Amino acid sequence: FGMGWDEIGERIKNSKACVFGISSSFTPYSQEALEIARMIKEWDCKKIVVMGGCHVSCDPESILKSPWVDYVVLGEGETRFPYLLKQIDKGTGGPEADGIGFKEDGEIRIRPLSSFVEDIEGLPFPARELLDLNRYRVGRKRSTMIITSRGCPHGCAYCSTHLVMGASFRFRSPESIVQEMVACRNRYHIRNFDIEDDNFTFDQERAKRLMKLVVETFGEETLELSAMNGVSFASLEGDLLRLMKRAGFRTINLSFVSVNPSFKEKVGRPGTIDVFDKVLVEAEEARLNVVAYSILGMPGQTVGEMVDTLIYLMGKRVLVGPSVYYPTPGTPLFEQCKAKGLLPPHPSQWRSSALPIETEDFDRLDIVTLFRLARVINFIKGKMDEWDLNEGMTWRELYLVLKEKVETEGISSKETLTWVGLLLIFFKERSFFSLRKGYVSKESIFRERTSRRVVDTFFEKAWDKPILRSRNV
Repeated sequence: FGMGWDEIGERIKNSKACVFGISSSFTPYSQEALEIARMIKEWDCKKIVVMGGCHVSCDPESILKSPWVDYVVLGEGETRFPYLLKQIDKGTGGPEADGIGFKEDGEIRIRPLSSFVEDIEGLPFPARELLDLNRYRVGRKRSTMIITSRGCPHGCAYCSTHLVMGASFRFRSPESIVQEMVACRNRYHIRNFDIEDDNFTFDQERAKRLMKLVVETFGEETLELSAMNGVSFASLEGDLLRLMKRAGFRTINLSFVSVNPSFKEKVGRPGTIDVFDKVLVEAEEARLNVVAYSILGMPGQTVGEMVDTLIYLMGKRVLVGPSVYYPTPGTPLFEQCKAKGLLPPHPSQWRSSALPIETEDFDRLDIVTLFRLARVINFIKGKMDEWDLNEGMTWRELYLVLKEKVETEGISSKETLTWVGLLLIFFKERSFFSLRKGYVSKESIFRERTSRRVVDTFFEKAWDKPILRSRNV
């Protein structure tokens, strides 16, 4: 994904820059950012390296300990980075502005972050002309991200947004946002926009005004809008959802987290189950599809609680979005993991795909099994969307239907050798199996490592519970 190291090296050497800015957005990949800094310094030690991004805001000192980094920029960079460049150009002492770190006489100096950009309306539009926009597509259509507001007041224990964008909600006017969208359409032929706000619908009236202006400017459902960063269901209601549909939303991504109210309260996540259920009804009435994200593997969770969350979402017309927790420095949950000795030894092991956290209540095999269970649930929901299976059937009924299908059609059909057969084996063995192609393209069935206690707990609780399809449209 992205450039190889050789190409990055060539870009560095062909650059005429005196100062290099590097974004380090995610802690598990911070070493790759430092590797680029090393390449720059080893090529020319007089070049200046400045690093910013989410990881830097969360853990600036560790970055400045690197011999390859001269400065760090915390929080928002639109004003701090130009200020720092002017200070470097002047050759004066250490920068005095907040949110900048540097080295002075061998000592690390960090000016604590104390301010954020209040007037985000006054910021220029992103310089999209500097990008190869053909690399940013959804399907075959050009796509871009757009930010309409910054900051989130919620302060969830697992989230680092406040460390970068602050806790106060600051927003742009609908007119400014639509002006940027019109420029993207006219200049770059972009009609697909992903709203990357921290909390897009926190101010519902502002969101309504924006959606109305989008409809007035572009027409109904002519754009494709999304908010892949997720939307808080606590700040949604029917009128807004209908406007979002008219403006171009096909799907809404909701941060559900957990079905357990006490756990949600512990991590500071707003919104009750009753509110979520009401939003689902209103989303269906608006003909919007829903992806509901649960979080797996946070300290304080149990196998039973995570299974209950999957079962609850299984019984709703949503696609289940299983998100594996990863610890982010500077957040309360990170400090809890650190205090309890739960962190893997190296930051590269903190990424979601490494299933980083194990506690006395769950291990990595439990989490990967829960993740696969979510995938199986979504697969069955998909078969219901396609009318291959009847919506509302239980696991018991599904087992009987698949068993009868095999007995009636035999085992020679391609369908039976794939999903039908694998599901039947899953029922009987309480273990996941996969189909893999061999050297001569012959498919073989392999048993995957599976947590038996997770599967047993799931079937014990879910066996007679209905499964609903994933789509409203």
